[in-house]
Amino acid sequence: MVLGELRNVMRSTRVRILVAILLATTLSMTLVGVSTYTLGRQQTLATIDARLEHSAELIAFMVVGSGDSADAPATSDAAVDAVMRRWIFAEDETAIGVRADGSTVAPSAPSAFRLDDDLQLLDTITARSSRGVVTGEATGDRSVRYAIIPVQVVGDPSVAHVVIATDVHAALAESRGILAVEIVVAVVCLLLLGLVGWQLAGGLLHPIRLLRDAAARITESDLDERIPVVGRDDVSELTTTVNGMLDRLDEAFTSQRQLLDDVGHELKTPLTIVRGHLELLDPSDPAEVAATRDLALDELDRMSSLVADITELSTAGLASTLDREPVDIEAFTASVHEKATAISTEHEWTLGEQAALTADVDAGRLAQAWLQLADNAAKYSPAGSTIVISSRFDESDDPALVLSVADDGPGVPEALRERIFDRFTRVSGGRGVAGSGLGLSIVQAIAAAHGGWAEVEDTQQAGSLFSIRLPLAVADDDEGSDADLDLDPDETAAIPRSAMAQAIALREAQAAQEAAEAQTTAAMQAGPTPGDARPTIDAPPRSRAPSPEDDFPDLVDTSARRSAPEDHA
Repeated sequence: MVLGELRNVMRSTRVRILVAILLATTLSMTLVGVSTYTLGRQQTLATIDARLEHSAELIAFMVVGSGDSADAPATSDAAVDAVMRRWIFAEDETAIGVRADGSTVAPSAPSAFRLDDDLQLLDTITARSSRGVVTGEATGDRSVRYAIIPVQVVGDPSVAHVVIATDVHAALAESRGILAVEIVVAVVCLLLLGLVGWQLAGGLLHPIRLLRDAAARITESDLDERIPVVGRDDVSELTTTVNGMLDRLDEAFTSQRQLLDDVGHELKTPLTIVRGHLELLDPSDPAEVAATRDLALDELDRMSSLVADITELSTAGLASTLDREPVDIEAFTASVHEKATAISTEHEWTLGEQAALTADVDAGRLAQAWLQLADNAAKYSPAGSTIVISSRFDESDDPALVLSVADDGPGVPEALRERIFDRFTRVSGGRGVAGSGLGLSIVQAIAAAHGGWAEVEDTQQAGSLFSIRLPLAVADDDEGSDADLDLDPDETAAIPRSAMAQAIALREAQAAQEAAEAQTTAAMQAGPTPGDARPTIDAPPRSRAPSPEDDFPDLVDTSARRSAPEDHA
């Protein structure tokens, strides 16, 4: 059990970080200490060699100078004896004279050690005697660095020698002392570093432990807990990021639950209607059977449209599904206006301002959202009123492309403007308007996928102004753009574009939109057949003008509808 706990401790991130820091610091200090000692030793040996060379020069000077004196030694052995009597030694230095016959002469002055006490070392050194200065290093009872200086007096053919040696171990005592101090300091520093590192690692990893504990406590039904953010380091930024992720997960789960509740509520009414009529159906009455069949098919169509709208909403907000391409907004605005005129013949459709620029957008999706706003305006505007479709480039601090639809309808109450783009939300204007309440939600999702948003505001006179606002990054004019278009520079003051690319992009956008409309028309004309096992829901959501039979309230808050007694009947 103790071994298992020790293994868990060693696997701890805090311990691993501390061990890694201590190992790296120990290795660094070791390299520094070894390098310092090696350099100090080499410098000390170089100083010893320089001193030995200087001693050889002094001895040679003493021997040569004694030849001019009246008491100059007559033989080489006498010269060696004189040197041994006069030589003053350093604290780690000694010397010995070697006569021509091989006998040794001890120094008169006190020295740190005696060479004649270590005969093996002395034999090793004197074996290299020659007529020139010889330096080297020998090891016996101690390690010495030496110089053998030949001594020969004029008139004496024999050659004596003076051996000067320095104790390397004693000379390196200062370097060893420095190394010992470095080791002590390194140990103390490692202990202090270990204590500081333990506390620091614990403090830095504390948010991660909180994150681990919070993640263990968080469940799908409880996403409210957040991790406190302390400090401004990378771990704190990670905590902030995780909190943001939890916010998004909480929002996603809440939105999912709300969607399921709303869908269940919206589907309950048609299912209850169909079930009630089927239970009361008299199979023997052909007229009642036909009426019940028509009612059931109508309710199934409504459920099919609702499911298709939900499917559309789930994919409209995904930026990865967009097929972006350069689109001429001026021509695109005119195209959307032309298509909007087919929505309702009871209104006057006006083409307003047109933005003369090119934007990188998904023309099909954007046209779908824009036409949804136009269809919404037609539903809520009185017959004969004017609906204006326009686009403009907003040159404020945050440049944006604004696609708008203005109507003369009753407007949107200020209290509902923030919720108008929520799912299953409709404006109550005193008359019935059919719809699932998902159209504006799809518009908002498409705008969000483009990096923008949808908004609504009242016009100066009457009615509402619905807009899709898409932020734009304005680029500098490309070289050669005006030449490609063969236009006056004033005509290309907006974002530059190629006429060929505009034409291709516009044709492709129009073709995609026409294909979608053709598919929708075909699905509406075909309708469900009696043999169908279930209604088709793959067709894109379709908009239609309000019919007199529609008696649904214009804006129904789903939470209020659930609490109404008739919904639970």
